[in-house]
Amino acid sequence: MCADTHFGTERETLLHVAEGLLVDAKRHGAEAADVMASHGTDFEVKVADGAIVTLTQATAKGLGLRVLVDGRMGFCTTSDFTSASLARVAERAVALAREAAPDEHNGLANAAPTRIDSGDDLDLFDPAVTELSTETKIAWAHALERSARSVDPRVSRFRDSGVGNGVSVSVLVTSTGAIRTQCNTAISLWCNPIACERDELQTEVWYDAKSHVDDLETVEAIGQRAGRRAVRMLGARKIKTQQVPVIFEPQESAGLVAGLVGALDGDMVFKRATFLADKLHNLIAVPALSIVDDPHLRRGLGSCRFDGEGLETHKRALVDQGKLAGFLYDSYTARKASVSPTASARRSWSSLPSAGPFNLTLLPGAGSLASIIQESRKALLVTRGLGRGLNSVSGEYSRGANGLWIEHGEIVHPVQEVTIAGDFIEMLQTIDRVGADVERRGTIGAPSLRIAEMTVSGG
Repeated sequence: MCADTHFGTERETLLHVAEGLLVDAKRHGAEAADVMASHGTDFEVKVADGAIVTLTQATAKGLGLRVLVDGRMGFCTTSDFTSASLARVAERAVALAREAAPDEHNGLANAAPTRIDSGDDLDLFDPAVTELSTETKIAWAHALERSARSVDPRVSRFRDSGVGNGVSVSVLVTSTGAIRTQCNTAISLWCNPIACERDELQTEVWYDAKSHVDDLETVEAIGQRAGRRAVRMLGARKIKTQQVPVIFEPQESAGLVAGLVGALDGDMVFKRATFLADKLHNLIAVPALSIVDDPHLRRGLGSCRFDGEGLETHKRALVDQGKLAGFLYDSYTARKASVSPTASARRSWSSLPSAGPFNLTLLPGAGSLASIIQESRKALLVTRGLGRGLNSVSGEYSRGANGLWIEHGEIVHPVQEVTIAGDFIEMLQTIDRVGADVERRGTIGAPSLRIAEMTVSGG
């Protein structure tokens, strides 16, 4: 359900359009079909050095029609909801299907022929997001800069700081009787300051992203944290190449989890294009490491009661006490691989379903980042990763990094222009600390962690 009357009405309008389009598709010869339709509003303001750089506000809608004829698939999209346009979409989608190659794995998911309204039950819609005025959001963007400047006079310039928010209403309707709807909000704040000292410039960023305004870090906290992070990088130097423990801050641990997602894609597993293809139920990490995907996380930015094909979602472990517990399958890939779909299809109105996670969490261990640092005789604390990192085909990990050098449990100086590298499974199997400090900024939550040894390449 939608907690806002306007967006609730928009949802019913989308349902009416989608159901009518299915009728048209069947009239043109579709044997089965589904429609994903959405309506959304987005706002973003960016400021830099006290001046507004960009200010955008947009409303967009669109739908995608997928049809099946004799095992052949056609797909068409439009943002024009007039009757004439929708009639052309239905006709064109069926015509495309008749020209396509047959594929025995094509088909709709076996979604229950019921209606599921996802939103209020998971508390995904925050009226406060829709009620924020443009003036308030502009004021917040400027306040982010002021807060960053307040921590140190060396914070003197900015790449940008800003506020973005959006509201989305989406529906999925299938010819087999499944009706799915969702309303959700999102808001994000970020600050990207530059600290200057003599001829040296150091930039950093801090941000937060949530579905509800009252779950965000305060404007002041985000700006101040960004400013402190930029200042602490002044005086950064290279280090010699060596093997040392590497500690990841929570947001960098989240990056490790994000990198793993591509290797868990069932399509890549079927093609044997992932280093995890033959590792199911094997120990790939230390027993202290568990990763779960929870589509039902309250107020989660990725939460939903159903996947992009209408299958009801459920919480599931991907890595369970170090063992690889499962892959992510949409229904098409599941048919190819002769396995059951995992209700992991993700989809927008302009795309076909493909497998992906909802809300990932690397479960907490014990202790804080401070305690991990204090226990480290020598280590690199990674505060910002640069570049992609994991090659999901080979399992090799290599990424540029900035961070802080630790000796005898204390931070002694900042580090930049280094590369951290290793075999990803070896990295997971040599984690010797998992913190309790889970942070979630977006759809991935993770604590700090330490890998016992990695190659750190410097100057």
